[in-house]
Amino acid sequence: MSVTGDHGADTPSLASGGGRVDDYLLCIDGERSWKVPVPVGTELTIGREADGGLRLTDALASRHHARCLATPDGLRLVDLGSRHGTLVNGERIVGNRLLRSGDVVSIGNATLVLHRTLRPVTSAVVERDALVRRLDDELARARHYGREVTVVVARSQPAADAARVSLAVSGLLPPVAFIAPLAAHHVAVVVPELGGAQAPRLAARLATALHGVLGPVTIGVARAPGDAVVADGLLAAARAAADAGELGAVTDAAAHVPTIEIGDLRIVVAEPSLIKLYELAARLARSPLPILIEGETGVGKEVAAAAIHGYSRRPGPLVAVNCAAVPEALAESEWFGHARGAFTGASNAKAGYFEQAHGGSLFLDEIGELPLALQAKLLRVLEVGEIVRIGETATRRVDVRIVAATNRDLADEVRAGRFRQDLYFRIGAARLVLPPLRDRPRDLAVLCNRMLRDACAALGRTPLALSVAATWALFGYAWPGNVRELKNVIGYLAAAAGDDDTQLDVEHLPSLVTTAPRPAAPLPTAPPAAAAVPAPAAAPAVVAAPLAAAAPGASAPLGSIADDVRALERGRMVAALRSSGGQVNRAAALIAMPLRTFATKVKRYQITAADWRDPEA
Repeated sequence: MSVTGDHGADTPSLASGGGRVDDYLLCIDGERSWKVPVPVGTELTIGREADGGLRLTDALASRHHARCLATPDGLRLVDLGSRHGTLVNGERIVGNRLLRSGDVVSIGNATLVLHRTLRPVTSAVVERDALVRRLDDELARARHYGREVTVVVARSQPAADAARVSLAVSGLLPPVAFIAPLAAHHVAVVVPELGGAQAPRLAARLATALHGVLGPVTIGVARAPGDAVVADGLLAAARAAADAGELGAVTDAAAHVPTIEIGDLRIVVAEPSLIKLYELAARLARSPLPILIEGETGVGKEVAAAAIHGYSRRPGPLVAVNCAAVPEALAESEWFGHARGAFTGASNAKAGYFEQAHGGSLFLDEIGELPLALQAKLLRVLEVGEIVRIGETATRRVDVRIVAATNRDLADEVRAGRFRQDLYFRIGAARLVLPPLRDRPRDLAVLCNRMLRDACAALGRTPLALSVAATWALFGYAWPGNVRELKNVIGYLAAAAGDDDTQLDVEHLPSLVTTAPRPAAPLPTAPPAAAAVPAPAAAPAVVAAPLAAAAPGASAPLGSIADDVRALERGRMVAALRSSGGQVNRAAALIAMPLRTFATKVKRYQITAADWRDPEA
């Protein structure tokens, strides 16, 4: 297809792409302007010598400057390595960019404006691959403006066709809603800027409308940010609610949260990764192998240890020991016990931790804090299964399952000589690594509501609810103390709220939470990195802001250490992006940061292309 400015106001015919021509580009180049229809399936190359594409006459345009592809989810634009770049709304694009109606594309002095026509008859049907991208866009917008997004999943007995669903619900959904297939029997309906009590009411109307074309359906409803804040989590929550509901019923995701019950222990695990970890824990618990649980402080290691003990069905007790809290002078007595009269003050015989846990499990919390001398004795017990009380010579058999936990990297501790290598191998035969709360957004959403409900009940006060803005703010915080810190913050909110308050808003939140940088929109998807990663360029020094002048004899005001750490981390990330040309995966590799963590912190620190792009380029 070929379109050129020489046609003036004429609109030449494009090669058939199938479907209706709803979208077009308004092109302004020099003294001419014209329209270029872009139906779905159209691929348009733009430049001065763009054969079979959109030809511009502006001298600043490269011969093959940019390319756009009209997909079901919109017009996607990519720069072809042009000398002067392609700008969208004044910002130079990196990678590809999904255009929205009204977006202004600048190529040299030429201007292209996208006009999209809404389809009023039926809601837009997108392909399954485009569903997550579209939903991610809506969630980013909802986070920015403090609004909600609702996902409804319909499950039917016959195969569910998205096009038939779209026709059946015509007139019930706003124009911004879209529909996509999830699986053979599941269809997702995404409704931006809808939440609260409106969501279940809409879901009930959808169930009635779909009954006529699909027969009885089950409906699951999930909302952001109350149920999840990422696309995969929101879809999974709505689908799980639909699968759990009765035929013809509407089930809210908040009422169907996966819970592990082991005896009296009830554990909420909504995040798929954590569900898989607990399934692994159940399998490992069947063997007598020691298990090492690793994770940050407050992440839930003790709860996981209790689950392992419950899964093992050992008849003895679970004895928990904080290795850092045992006084070194009393360590042998506490661990192995003592006979009566073994030392001054030993008026009675005492069983140590191993004997107390006989037939059950011994949970060694923060095992990395054990002194080296005690590590050797612990290794002996693990190898032979025997202990000797202080003041006795006879050995005692102990049948104990060891579960250890640490927030340190024990491999680093071994290299530093602070932890015995043989003990590390002995306790690390089976390992569970618990992810931090910031990497478990579904758990965070569920725990906020559960903890607030429980805290209000414990105080005997009227139940409180979190506003949409407050919930989004909680997701903007990194939670270095993980679940323990979250519980303390929620407890504070329940206690500090006024007696007349029914809803907690952003101003109720602790300043530590609200002063964290709000996540920004994600960077455009970068092309795959090359196999070889070049050495990083030297990162620019991070210069702290100068301290305010202090009066003679007065102490200069000091900034928060956390702020300094964030500034340093942001500076390194910006330098890595500059070195990699904006490729997120390469930038993460340059500073040895996990890709998911890097992408999350790009949002948290509001890093945009303007931060890392070389202004001279």
